[in-house]
Amino acid sequence: MNNPTPTLGNSAQHPATPAHLAFKINTPRRVPLADLLKQQTEARGLEPLPLESGLLLKRIAQGGHSGQFLADAFISAYRTDKPFMHSLGELGRLDSEGFRLFHEILHIRHVSGWNDDDLYHIEQQVKAIIAGGK
Repeated sequence: MNNPTPTLGNSAQHPATPAHLAFKINTPRRVPLADLLKQQTEARGLEPLPLESGLLLKRIAQGGHSGQFLADAFISAYRTDKPFMHSLGELGRLDSEGFRLFHEILHIRHVSGWNDDDLYHIEQQVKAIIAGGK
């Protein structure tokens, strides 16, 4: 039996490359940061909100369920090795301001201009408030 060796079509640029595998490399282009952030926001389907740190600290200092919930959420979002030990069902117990703050906490590293030193300073204030309430 004589089985011919199968052959694949070749691309014009590289005769040894099958046509369906040939690709063209485009030159890199510069994309403004504003455009990248817009694309990122559209891909997520929501607008990351900047953290209202003064309001967050005020709500944590007021205590109660929402204060502890928001404090734990911030610590967990900032310190990625600290698990968030609440059910997300507890979001229903927050008022609209608390819910918005939770949303802002989730995006602390997704807003333009975030700064780790600022987040560290907020974390230290959150810890001080929680320690003072015990």
